[in-house]
Amino acid sequence: MSKLKKVFFVLLTLFAGIHAYASEESKFSYVLSGTQTAPRILACKTPEFSFHFPQMAGNFKLGLIAGQKSLWGNELKSVKLKKEENKLIYTLEDNLLKDGKVIVRVAKLTDSDGFVMEVEGLNLPDGIDLFWSFGGCYAKVLPNKAESDLKPEYCKDNVFSVEGSAFTVYYDESLNLKVVQAVVPENSDIRLSDAHKQTSPLVFHESGKKTDAPALTGTSKLINGKLYFCFYLQNAKADYNSFIIPELFKKEFKL
Repeated sequence: MSKLKKVFFVLLTLFAGIHAYASEESKFSYVLSGTQTAPRILACKTPEFSFHFPQMAGNFKLGLIAGQKSLWGNELKSVKLKKEENKLIYTLEDNLLKDGKVIVRVAKLTDSDGFVMEVEGLNLPDGIDLFWSFGGCYAKVLPNKAESDLKPEYCKDNVFSVEGSAFTVYYDESLNLKVVQAVVPENSDIRLSDAHKQTSPLVFHESGKKTDAPALTGTSKLINGKLYFCFYLQNAKADYNSFIIPELFKKEFKL
């Protein structure tokens, strides 16, 4: 790529509102929230995200399950990413989905550190589950935030509290306790799982809770409709539940 083209690319991504954090070859390449020098939320070319407040505060990623076969987002046949102002739009296609596709739309929150996500299934075959995982609230600043995968050593002291379709994770030392909250699709099959076992979404989801590296995993029936997620830091303006997330998404995505 010529120097002129590189300059044009940087300017284009800055105007788009989602700027490159690292090289295109890096895994966590895009800043969804924060700045290039102090990113709060980083995103990948495929639907995987990491939180930095400024300490590592978790990793969230998606996958697909069909029967006994499962794939992470980066293993799918095609993932197309479109960047807009404070938004990311992923289009997922794979043989698992046959002629269907999954659209993942993400927007940063206005009133809190975090994001709201809509996952829409289009023309999908029966028997497809959306898989998700969250964990790795390390409570330390990573020297290289572009490498913020879900690593077992990041999960050691994470404690999860699940209530229906919402969960809270507590991390760091008791005198300096930190909290991240989330809302996930209703009727999700949520499990405490072993972050040592991430060879596939299915293996991770069925790994069991007896571990020194706890993470949360979940599955939701992927229908020809919409599912919603929200990750946030609670404050006076941000205290969400599953009933208000669709409207929150419309507001933040500016539909």
